Amino acid sequence: MAAPAAQSLSFAEVEALIVSMYQPGQASRVAQLDATLRDLQRSPQGWALADALLGSQHNEVRFFAAGTLTMKMNTEADGLSDQDSQQLLSRLINYLVKDPSRSNVTKKLCSALAQYFCKATTTWEKCVRSLACSFMKQSPCFGDALDELPSTWDIVPQLNYDHLICLLDFTMELADQGKKLGGLQLTGVHDRIAANIEDVEVLLQVSFGRGMQDLADMDMGMELAQQAGELMCSAALKCFVAWVFYAQTEINSEKLRYLRSVTELAFMCLEHNIDAMDLIAEILENYMDFFEKRHLEMLWSMIKGSWGQAILNSVDEESVMLARIIVAYAQILCEDTKSKGKLYKEPDNPHHQDVMSVLHSLIKYPKPVGVEDNVAPVAMEFWSAYTTTIAAENFEYSDSLNGIPEWLGNAKQHLFEAMCESVQKIIFPPPTITSKWDEDTKQTFKRFRIDVRDMFPEAYDVLREKLLDCLIDYSTYSFSISNWLVLEAVLFVLNAIGESLSPDSDVRLRRLFEQPLFATMAGNPGIPPAARRTAVEMVADFNSFFLRNPAFLPDVLTFLFTALGQPNLAHSSAKSFASLCSQCRKSLTGELTSFFGMYEQFLGYQTAEEFTKSRVLEGIAAIVQAQDSDDKRQAGIQKLFHYIGHDATQAVHFATRGNDVEMGQVLALTTLKCLACIGKSLQASDEEVIDLEADHNPTQYWTQGPGKDIQNQITNFVNYLSGTFVNNGEVIEAACNVLRAGYKETVPGPFVLPPSATTHFICKTNIETPRLVYVLETACCFVSSHKLNQSEEYSIEAQRLLRYILGVMQQLQHPSNDPEISVGCIEVIQRFINNNAQVLTAESPGVLKDMFGFLIECVKSPDVLPKRAAAALWKDVFDLAGNARSPHQATGQEIVNHFGPDVTFALIYNICGEVEGSSLEHIITAFRKLVVGDRNAKTYINNALQAQLLLQRAAQKDPSVAGTVRKFSEGVSRNARASTAFKETVKEFWKKCKQMQMQFAPV
Repeated sequence: MAAPAAQSLSFAEVEALIVSMYQPGQASRVAQLDATLRDLQRSPQGWALADALLGSQHNEVRFFAAGTLTMKMNTEADGLSDQDSQQLLSRLINYLVKDPSRSNVTKKLCSALAQYFCKATTTWEKCVRSLACSFMKQSPCFGDALDELPSTWDIVPQLNYDHLICLLDFTMELADQGKKLGGLQLTGVHDRIAANIEDVEVLLQVSFGRGMQDLADMDMGMELAQQAGELMCSAALKCFVAWVFYAQTEINSEKLRYLRSVTELAFMCLEHNIDAMDLIAEILENYMDFFEKRHLEMLWSMIKGSWGQAILNSVDEESVMLARIIVAYAQILCEDTKSKGKLYKEPDNPHHQDVMSVLHSLIKYPKPVGVEDNVAPVAMEFWSAYTTTIAAENFEYSDSLNGIPEWLGNAKQHLFEAMCESVQKIIFPPPTITSKWDEDTKQTFKRFRIDVRDMFPEAYDVLREKLLDCLIDYSTYSFSISNWLVLEAVLFVLNAIGESLSPDSDVRLRRLFEQPLFATMAGNPGIPPAARRTAVEMVADFNSFFLRNPAFLPDVLTFLFTALGQPNLAHSSAKSFASLCSQCRKSLTGELTSFFGMYEQFLGYQTAEEFTKSRVLEGIAAIVQAQDSDDKRQAGIQKLFHYIGHDATQAVHFATRGNDVEMGQVLALTTLKCLACIGKSLQASDEEVIDLEADHNPTQYWTQGPGKDIQNQITNFVNYLSGTFVNNGEVIEAACNVLRAGYKETVPGPFVLPPSATTHFICKTNIETPRLVYVLETACCFVSSHKLNQSEEYSIEAQRLLRYILGVMQQLQHPSNDPEISVGCIEVIQRFINNNAQVLTAESPGVLKDMFGFLIECVKSPDVLPKRAAAALWKDVFDLAGNARSPHQATGQEIVNHFGPDVTFALIYNICGEVEGSSLEHIITAFRKLVVGDRNAKTYINNALQAQLLLQRAAQKDPSVAGTVRKFSEGVSRNARASTAFKETVKEFWKKCKQMQMQFAPV
């Protein structure tokens, strides 16, 4: 049943409607009922309705009424007359006077009253005193009547418990509303709020005092007083904090004394177990200038007293909160701008020594982080900031002529101790403990370890050899006594500084790596997985060291091979293996046979899959490439191909006979990815010297000699697997990557395949081929890689590729049928124009007409990507036609002579309002090249302008259009050499055409 119309409801019906919303079984009607009630709230009768509903016996009805008043206050209060505004104020105060007891209704009314006071149009003053006096008189009291009553100091102590709580709630809401106000335009409102601060002080003093008295009575056996005292102190504390943060930005610093006078009472809440630590910490962390020296001294005295020490010793949630206070306190001492960091600059100060001692103790709890110790992560926030601070100070004094100050040496010592202490906290507990951890505990411990690790690079910048020596000594000692979990923790942080270490550190590092560390890791199955994982990471982090000290490589790489068998280490081990072998290939040629043997063993592991196989073979292939003769390289490659050939054979078997196409695809993809990685590693190193004289007579070893068989095998792998799995996009892409592996080579090599290998593969594809866009990108790479190739063999294959592209265009028919493939075709032709334009001269006029006709259609296409790509291509054509130094200028000029009028029409068509603003720049660039480079451009432009239907329609209705067109034509010719002026001319005309489209478009 639909909800009744809002306007037809009586008071009783509205009350019943609200009550019904909270009754069971009304879920289906809630949306309708809510809509009806919202209509009532927005109606002119909303004020009167809320007034009446506040007298209801139902709490939910009264809450709705209070919410209605709040809503009306936000939307309509500024439009009330002075009389109505005063009446509203009286009503709100009266509601609270009648029932000040704490409830959701009372809090809502307090919020409404605070919002009323914060309206720029209100005339209410001294709101805190006004409400206090109203409670005392039991009727609304404001304006001149306040002057006839005793002082606020006399009135507030007379209020009862409910009155004080209600007044605290209102006063807190007032501060919160003040923080939400805007800036300078509401200065008057802020001044009115600030005028209440003396009364706020009275309220807080009395409330804290009343609460403390109740807590004292509780000690005498009055149990009911406990709840009352805690609630009173808690409300006062929240009000105090709200006003502190409001005052931070909006109240004159001179008036802060009224709030600061309450601070010691607020601190007393700490010892009475009121929920105070979080609020005090918030002030310390976010408004460090609020507390005065005497306050901080009182706070530290409490921390060092029995209350603070009992909490720190308990290591529970309260300890975490107190740690926040300690850290914030210490940060204040460090960041005190007047003393410029006196905590660490006054090491002889007993108080500062005490503070630093406590900060050290916070990271010395023996229990694991995330389980029984959540204090250390809080403390680490201080030590992280301290590390950054000392690093900055150390850098400032690094070039000082006055020497290093004594305090900096003491600060470094504290940093060193903190680093050593933090290592102890990141040691993994025994498996008997970690096996019981839930996921949250694991994540907490993991994040803490990362936070600790992230401090070490900065700490190393300060401590240098002292820290490095300590970590190495700790590592070697832990290794000597087989304390693997401690060793893991030390290696974990040592890894963090690995990339920061210079060759000067090698002597120290050899003390660690001369230990049989990696051999033991590889041969001892009892070493915890975490230690192995960190050792694997160490290989990557100390890559530069191993490059400089290749004698350690065999043990390291053997360890990585062993780690490949562990699922959680396999990927990182494979990556490190490939990286190390690639960079140290010349130092490892003697290990090639043993690596082949280890790879055969690795193939028996469950972790031998696509990624790990490809990376390990990439590493071994790098060593093969470093062999000193083509015969040795050929033998090594043949061995590699033996491994991947097995996968290829299995792939075809599964696909054709085993009825498991999915497994066949996995193996085919593995084969091709391994092949591509091998090709990458077999590329000549950038560091190798190329003999320019020898390049005149390049080796025939790989094209006509013994290596020819290698190239045949590569081609067969690509063609056979891509042909078998022709509908698998990943296989197609992987096959392209194999072909691309040789494109970057400048000298003949095993993967520098004849041009026919690429064109044969590409020409087998069509618009139905998955990942065709990637195939076309491969064609672009192929054409670019043969920029200097003038051979007949390449010319034939280039012609074949060009005709293939034309075929794809014919299959597409229009660029909109597949914009991405269209872009791919455009880019291949663009590569031909820029690299091998002579290929175009061998084509018949009919073929070229179809090809360039498609490219012109792309410019006119509404699709953004083909339009931009085609514009870029034509820009290059115009460039070529105007480049007298290019041997292919004649080809470019011939293209422009044949297709210049049509492409000019397409460009002008866009400029006449058809192109969107985001693509206009691309059209302008091509258009300017035409105007600058072709002497017939003006004729083309004038003819194209005359043919535009939009301009024809507009000229019939507005004679001034002809002048606009003429001005544009003359402007582009005159400004062709001035890029900025040319762009402005075109953009201005384009804007006018856009206006014409709206004015003269056909109905």
